[in-house]
Amino acid sequence: MRWWGKIIGGLIGAIIAGPIGGLIGLALGAIADGAIVEIDPAKNVPELDVDVRLIDDEMGRFVQLYFKQDAPSGAVSVSILVDGRGRPVRAIDAFADRGNFVANRAIERGRSEFYVPFSALRYRKPGVYTLRTTVIMLAPGADEPTTLGQTEVDFILPKHQRWSRVDFLRPLMGLCLSVLHADGSPTKRGIKLIRRFFIDSFEIPRAQRGELDRLMNEPVVDDLHRLSQGVKRRMPALQPQELLELLAEVSRCDGPPSRSARRQIKDIAIYLGIPENRWDEMEQRLDLMSKVADPWEMLGIDRAATVADIKKAYRTKLAGLHPDKVARMDPEIRDLARTRTVELREAYEHALEDKP
Repeated sequence: MRWWGKIIGGLIGAIIAGPIGGLIGLALGAIADGAIVEIDPAKNVPELDVDVRLIDDEMGRFVQLYFKQDAPSGAVSVSILVDGRGRPVRAIDAFADRGNFVANRAIERGRSEFYVPFSALRYRKPGVYTLRTTVIMLAPGADEPTTLGQTEVDFILPKHQRWSRVDFLRPLMGLCLSVLHADGSPTKRGIKLIRRFFIDSFEIPRAQRGELDRLMNEPVVDDLHRLSQGVKRRMPALQPQELLELLAEVSRCDGPPSRSARRQIKDIAIYLGIPENRWDEMEQRLDLMSKVADPWEMLGIDRAATVADIKKAYRTKLAGLHPDKVARMDPEIRDLARTRTVELREAYEHALEDKP
Protein backbone atom coordinates (compact mmCIF):
# COMPACT_ATOMS: atom_id res chain seq x y z
CA MET A 1 0.00 0.00 0.00
CA ARG A 2 1.28 3.47 -0.82
CA TRP A 3 2.10 5.77 2.08
CA TRP A 4 -0.85 8.04 1.26
CA GLY A 5 -3.17 5.06 1.70
CA LYS A 6 -1.47 4.09 4.95
CA ILE A 7 -1.84 7.42 6.68
CA ILE A 8 -5.46 8.16 5.79
CA GLY A 9 -6.93 5.21 7.66
CA GLY A 10 -10.36 5.87 6.16
CA LEU A 11 -10.02 3.95 2.93
CA ILE A 12 -12.60 1.22 2.61
CA GLY A 13 -11.15 -2.23 3.28
CA ALA A 14 -7.78 -0.78 4.29
CA ILE A 15 -7.97 -2.06 7.84
CA ILE A 16 -9.21 -5.59 7.09
CA ALA A 17 -7.70 -7.68 4.31
CA GLY A 18 -9.08 -10.51 2.19
CA PRO A 19 -12.68 -11.60 1.65
CA ILE A 20 -13.73 -10.46 5.12
CA GLY A 21 -12.57 -6.98 4.17
CA GLY A 22 -14.69 -7.18 1.03
CA LEU A 23 -17.84 -8.05 2.98
CA ILE A 24 -17.16 -5.33 5.53
CA GLY A 25 -16.59 -2.94 2.64
CA LEU A 26 -20.11 -3.58 1.32
CA ALA A 27 -21.56 -2.63 4.68
CA LEU A 28 -19.36 0.46 4.87
CA GLY A 29 -20.61 1.55 1.47
CA ALA A 30 -24.22 1.18 2.59
CA ILE A 31 -23.53 3.28 5.68
CA ALA A 32 -21.71 5.92 3.64
CA ASP A 33 -24.72 6.10 1.33
CA GLY A 34 -26.91 6.82 4.34
CA ALA A 35 -28.74 3.49 4.20
CA ILE A 36 -28.65 3.38 8.00
CA VAL A 37 -29.95 6.85 8.70
CA GLU A 38 -31.17 6.93 12.28
CA ILE A 39 -31.12 5.07 15.56
CA ASP A 40 -34.19 2.87 15.47
CA PRO A 41 -34.70 0.12 18.10
CA ALA A 42 -37.50 -1.25 15.94
CA LYS A 43 -34.86 -2.05 13.34
CA ASN A 44 -32.66 -3.64 15.99
CA VAL A 45 -30.10 -0.84 15.78
CA PRO A 46 -29.69 0.10 19.45
CA GLU A 47 -28.14 3.31 20.70
CA LEU A 48 -24.58 2.88 21.97
CA ASP A 49 -23.24 4.46 25.15
CA VAL A 50 -20.12 6.27 23.98
CA ASP A 51 -17.90 8.98 25.46
CA VAL A 52 -16.66 11.33 22.75
CA ARG A 53 -13.51 13.45 22.97
CA LEU A 54 -12.80 16.08 20.31
CA ILE A 55 -9.41 17.79 19.89
CA ASP A 56 -9.05 20.54 17.28
CA ASP A 57 -5.90 21.70 15.52
CA GLU A 58 -5.40 24.32 12.80
CA MET A 59 -6.71 21.99 10.06
CA GLY A 60 -9.28 19.66 11.53
CA ARG A 61 -10.53 17.64 14.46
CA PHE A 62 -9.22 14.48 16.12
CA VAL A 63 -12.07 12.26 17.30
CA GLN A 64 -11.77 9.68 20.08
CA LEU A 65 -14.70 7.36 20.76
CA TYR A 66 -14.69 5.43 24.05
CA PHE A 67 -17.26 2.61 23.99
CA LYS A 68 -18.61 1.81 27.45
CA GLN A 69 -19.88 -1.61 26.36
CA ASP A 70 -17.27 -4.25 25.57
CA ALA A 71 -16.81 -4.34 21.80
CA PRO A 72 -16.26 -7.87 20.45
CA SER A 73 -13.07 -8.71 18.63
CA GLY A 74 -13.31 -7.66 15.00
CA ALA A 75 -15.76 -4.81 15.60
CA VAL A 76 -15.34 -1.77 13.37
CA SER A 77 -16.65 1.76 13.86
CA VAL A 78 -17.88 3.56 10.75
CA SER A 79 -18.48 7.31 11.09
CA ILE A 80 -20.17 9.70 8.69
CA LEU A 81 -21.32 13.32 8.90
CA VAL A 82 -24.85 14.39 8.03
CA ASP A 83 -26.45 17.81 7.73
CA GLY A 84 -29.67 19.03 9.33
CA ARG A 85 -31.72 17.27 6.67
CA GLY A 86 -29.95 13.94 7.19
CA ARG A 87 -27.91 14.15 3.99
CA PRO A 88 -24.35 12.77 4.14
CA VAL A 89 -21.57 15.34 3.91
CA ARG A 90 -19.40 14.78 0.87
CA ALA A 91 -15.59 14.78 0.83
CA ILE A 92 -12.60 14.49 -1.46
CA ASP A 93 -11.82 10.96 -2.64
CA ALA A 94 -9.09 10.22 -0.07
CA PHE A 95 -11.62 10.57 2.78
CA ALA A 96 -14.74 9.33 1.05
CA ASP A 97 -16.60 6.27 -0.12
CA ARG A 98 -18.99 6.85 -3.03
CA GLY A 99 -18.35 10.56 -2.61
CA ASN A 100 -19.47 10.77 1.03
CA PHE A 101 -17.14 11.31 4.00
CA VAL A 102 -16.51 8.12 5.95
CA ALA A 103 -13.97 7.11 8.60
CA ASN A 104 -13.70 3.44 9.45
CA ARG A 105 -11.48 2.20 12.27
CA ALA A 106 -11.07 -1.05 14.14
CA ILE A 107 -12.16 -0.78 17.78
CA GLU A 108 -9.18 -1.62 19.95
CA ARG A 109 -9.32 -1.77 23.75
CA GLY A 110 -12.74 -0.15 23.66
CA ARG A 111 -11.57 2.86 21.67
CA SER A 112 -11.72 4.12 18.10
CA GLU A 113 -9.85 7.16 16.76
CA PHE A 114 -9.87 9.10 13.51
CA TYR A 115 -9.23 12.56 12.10
CA VAL A 116 -11.62 14.85 10.25
CA PRO A 117 -9.79 17.43 8.09
CA PHE A 118 -12.32 20.22 7.65
CA SER A 119 -11.02 21.38 4.27
CA ALA A 120 -11.32 17.83 2.84
CA LEU A 121 -15.09 18.00 3.38
CA ARG A 122 -17.47 19.52 0.87
CA TYR A 123 -20.07 21.66 2.61
CA ARG A 124 -21.33 25.17 2.08
CA LYS A 125 -22.29 26.55 5.45
CA PRO A 126 -20.55 26.43 8.83
CA GLY A 127 -22.68 25.28 11.73
CA VAL A 128 -23.89 22.24 13.62
CA TYR A 129 -23.83 18.90 11.82
CA THR A 130 -24.21 15.36 13.17
CA LEU A 131 -21.46 12.79 13.54
CA ARG A 132 -23.13 9.39 13.21
CA THR A 133 -21.12 6.31 14.17
CA THR A 134 -22.26 2.75 13.44
CA VAL A 135 -20.48 -0.29 14.88
CA ILE A 136 -20.45 -3.41 12.73
CA MET A 137 -18.69 -6.76 12.81
CA LEU A 138 -18.51 -10.03 10.92
CA ALA A 139 -19.14 -13.01 13.16
CA PRO A 140 -17.33 -16.30 12.40
CA GLY A 141 -19.25 -18.18 9.71
CA ALA A 142 -21.58 -15.28 8.96
CA ASP A 143 -22.31 -14.25 5.38
CA GLU A 144 -22.80 -10.58 6.12
CA PRO A 145 -21.79 -8.10 8.83
CA THR A 146 -23.96 -7.46 11.85
CA THR A 147 -24.85 -3.94 13.00
CA LEU A 148 -24.19 -3.77 16.75
CA GLY A 149 -25.38 -0.25 17.40
CA GLN A 150 -25.16 3.42 16.61
CA THR A 151 -24.49 6.76 18.28
CA GLU A 152 -24.83 10.40 17.27
CA VAL A 153 -23.22 13.62 18.53
CA ASP A 154 -23.31 17.24 17.43
CA PHE A 155 -20.33 18.19 15.30
CA ILE A 156 -19.62 21.87 14.60
CA LEU A 157 -17.96 22.66 11.27
CA PRO A 158 -16.17 26.02 10.82
CA LYS A 159 -16.06 28.18 7.71
CA HIS A 160 -14.79 26.10 4.82
CA GLN A 161 -11.19 26.52 3.61
CA ARG A 162 -9.21 25.26 0.63
CA TRP A 163 -7.92 21.70 0.87
CA SER A 164 -4.13 21.33 0.86
CA ARG A 165 -2.46 17.95 0.98
CA VAL A 166 0.77 19.71 1.93
CA ASP A 167 -0.84 21.33 4.99
CA PHE A 168 -2.23 17.96 6.04
CA LEU A 169 1.30 16.52 5.91
CA ARG A 170 2.89 19.41 7.84
CA PRO A 171 3.53 17.49 11.13
CA LEU A 172 5.07 14.56 9.25
CA MET A 173 7.29 16.87 7.21
CA GLY A 174 8.28 18.61 10.44
CA LEU A 175 9.54 15.34 11.94
CA CYS A 176 11.44 14.44 8.76
CA LEU A 177 13.13 17.85 8.61
CA SER A 178 14.03 17.79 12.31
CA VAL A 179 15.91 14.51 11.78
CA LEU A 180 17.46 15.71 8.52
CA HIS A 181 18.71 18.92 10.21
CA ALA A 182 19.85 17.18 13.40
CA ASP A 183 23.51 18.06 12.70
CA GLY A 184 22.89 21.46 11.13
CA SER A 185 22.25 22.25 7.48
CA PRO A 186 21.75 19.07 5.41
CA THR A 187 23.18 18.52 1.96
CA LYS A 188 21.24 19.28 -1.21
CA ARG A 189 21.11 15.53 -1.77
CA GLY A 190 19.20 15.00 1.50
CA ILE A 191 16.72 17.77 0.69
CA LYS A 192 16.13 16.34 -2.79
CA LEU A 193 15.49 12.85 -1.44
CA ILE A 194 12.91 14.09 1.08
CA ARG A 195 11.17 16.22 -1.54
CA ARG A 196 11.00 13.34 -4.03
CA PHE A 197 9.70 10.97 -1.34
CA PHE A 198 6.81 13.29 -0.45
CA ILE A 199 5.90 14.00 -4.07
CA ASP A 200 5.92 10.33 -5.09
CA SER A 201 4.52 8.70 -1.94
CA PHE A 202 1.82 11.23 -1.17
CA GLU A 203 0.98 12.12 -4.77
CA ILE A 204 1.51 15.85 -4.27
CA PRO A 205 -0.14 17.57 -7.27
CA ARG A 206 2.06 19.84 -9.37
CA ALA A 207 0.00 22.87 -8.34
CA GLN A 208 0.96 22.31 -4.67
CA ARG A 209 4.68 21.60 -5.13
CA GLY A 210 5.58 25.27 -4.70
CA GLU A 211 3.76 25.08 -1.36
CA LEU A 212 5.79 21.98 -0.52
CA ASP A 213 9.04 23.82 -1.29
CA ARG A 214 8.01 26.73 0.92
CA LEU A 215 7.21 24.35 3.77
CA MET A 216 10.62 22.71 3.43
CA ASN A 217 12.30 26.12 3.61
CA GLU A 218 10.53 27.20 6.80
CA PRO A 219 12.54 27.22 10.06
CA VAL A 220 12.79 23.74 11.53
CA VAL A 221 10.29 23.20 14.36
CA ASP A 222 12.09 21.87 17.43
CA ASP A 223 8.96 20.89 19.38
CA LEU A 224 9.14 17.17 18.67
CA HIS A 225 6.36 16.39 21.12
CA ARG A 226 3.87 18.65 19.32
CA LEU A 227 4.88 17.29 15.90
CA SER A 228 4.64 13.68 17.10
CA GLN A 229 1.18 14.28 18.56
CA GLY A 230 0.14 15.94 15.29
CA VAL A 231 1.18 12.88 13.29
CA LYS A 232 -0.55 10.49 15.72
CA ARG A 233 -3.80 12.43 15.52
CA ARG A 234 -3.91 13.14 11.79
CA MET A 235 -2.69 9.68 10.82
CA PRO A 236 -4.05 7.20 13.40
CA ALA A 237 -3.71 4.29 10.96
CA LEU A 238 0.05 4.81 10.74
CA GLN A 239 1.84 2.51 13.18
CA PRO A 240 4.69 4.00 15.28
CA GLN A 241 7.21 1.52 13.89
CA GLU A 242 6.32 2.49 10.31
CA LEU A 243 6.93 6.14 11.12
CA LEU A 244 10.22 5.34 12.88
CA GLU A 245 11.35 3.29 9.87
CA LEU A 246 10.73 6.31 7.68
CA LEU A 247 12.70 8.59 10.02
CA ALA A 248 15.54 6.06 10.15
CA GLU A 249 15.76 6.21 6.36
CA VAL A 250 15.75 10.02 6.54
CA SER A 251 18.68 9.87 8.97
CA ARG A 252 20.65 7.93 6.32
CA CYS A 253 20.15 10.48 3.52
CA ASP A 254 23.70 11.79 3.90
CA GLY A 255 25.38 8.61 5.13
CA PRO A 256 25.21 6.61 8.38
CA PRO A 257 22.82 8.00 11.02
CA SER A 258 24.51 10.57 13.23
CA ARG A 259 24.42 10.49 17.01
CA SER A 260 22.22 13.60 17.06
CA ALA A 261 19.75 12.11 14.57
CA ARG A 262 19.52 8.91 16.60
CA ARG A 263 18.76 10.93 19.73
CA GLN A 264 15.97 12.76 17.94
CA ILE A 265 14.44 9.53 16.68
CA LYS A 266 14.58 8.11 20.22
CA ASP A 267 12.74 11.16 21.60
CA ILE A 268 10.11 10.85 18.86
CA ALA A 269 9.68 7.14 19.64
CA ILE A 270 8.96 7.98 23.28
CA TYR A 271 6.46 10.68 22.27
CA LEU A 272 4.74 8.10 20.05
CA GLY A 273 4.21 5.88 23.09
CA ILE A 274 7.12 3.43 22.86
CA PRO A 275 8.49 2.79 26.38
CA GLU A 276 12.06 3.98 26.91
CA ASN A 277 13.08 0.54 28.19
CA ARG A 278 12.23 -0.86 24.72
CA TRP A 279 14.41 1.62 22.84
CA ASP A 280 17.49 -0.64 22.64
CA GLU A 281 15.38 -3.30 20.94
CA MET A 282 13.81 -0.74 18.59
CA GLU A 283 17.20 0.85 17.82
CA GLN A 284 18.53 -2.54 16.76
CA ARG A 285 15.43 -3.28 14.68
CA LEU A 286 15.82 0.07 12.89
CA ASP A 287 19.54 -0.59 12.35
CA LEU A 288 20.44 2.62 14.18
CA MET A 289 23.08 1.11 16.46
CA SER A 290 26.37 2.98 16.51
CA LYS A 291 28.96 1.62 14.08
CA VAL A 292 31.83 3.32 15.94
CA ALA A 293 33.36 0.61 18.13
CA ASP A 294 36.20 2.70 19.62
CA PRO A 295 35.91 6.51 19.26
CA TRP A 296 39.43 7.14 20.60
CA GLU A 297 40.98 4.79 18.08
CA MET A 298 39.05 6.46 15.27
CA LEU A 299 40.35 9.88 16.36
CA GLY A 300 43.88 8.53 16.81
CA ILE A 301 44.16 9.46 20.50
CA ASP A 302 44.21 7.61 23.80
CA ARG A 303 41.60 7.78 26.53
CA ALA A 304 43.73 10.12 28.62
CA ALA A 305 43.58 12.83 25.92
CA THR A 306 42.45 16.30 27.02
CA VAL A 307 39.49 18.14 25.55
CA ALA A 308 41.93 20.25 23.53
CA ASP A 309 43.59 17.08 22.19
CA ILE A 310 40.19 15.66 21.18
CA LYS A 311 39.22 18.83 19.31
CA LYS A 312 42.58 19.05 17.55
CA ALA A 313 42.45 15.39 16.47
CA TYR A 314 38.90 15.84 15.17
CA ARG A 315 39.77 18.93 13.12
CA THR A 316 42.88 17.24 11.67
CA LYS A 317 40.99 14.10 10.62
CA LEU A 318 38.07 16.10 9.30
CA ALA A 319 40.27 18.30 7.10
CA GLY A 320 41.25 15.34 4.94
CA LEU A 321 37.56 14.55 4.26
CA HIS A 322 36.48 18.03 3.22
CA PRO A 323 34.11 17.93 0.19
CA ASP A 324 36.48 20.16 -1.82
CA LYS A 325 39.25 17.59 -1.48
CA VAL A 326 37.15 14.70 -2.78
CA ALA A 327 34.97 16.60 -5.27
CA ARG A 328 36.83 15.25 -8.33
CA MET A 329 37.21 11.71 -7.05
CA ASP A 330 35.01 8.71 -7.90
CA PRO A 331 31.46 8.66 -6.46
CA GLU A 332 32.43 5.72 -4.24
CA ILE A 333 35.20 7.80 -2.66
CA ARG A 334 32.84 10.74 -2.07
CA ASP A 335 30.28 8.44 -0.44
CA LEU A 336 32.99 6.96 1.77
CA ALA A 337 34.12 10.46 2.77
CA ARG A 338 30.55 11.33 3.83
CA THR A 339 30.34 8.13 5.87
CA ARG A 340 33.69 8.79 7.57
CA THR A 341 32.64 12.37 8.35
CA VAL A 342 29.53 11.18 10.18
CA GLU A 343 31.50 8.53 12.05
CA LEU A 344 34.19 11.05 13.04
CA ARG A 345 31.53 13.42 14.35
CA GLU A 346 30.04 10.63 16.44
CA ALA A 347 33.46 9.61 17.77
CA TYR A 348 34.18 13.25 18.62
CA GLU A 349 30.89 13.72 20.49
CA HIS A 350 31.34 10.43 22.34
CA ALA A 351 34.89 11.28 23.41
CA LEU A 352 33.85 14.73 24.67
CA GLU A 353 30.90 13.31 26.63
CA ASP A 354 33.29 10.90 28.36
CA LYS A 355 35.23 13.81 29.84
CA PRO A 356 34.23 15.08 33.31
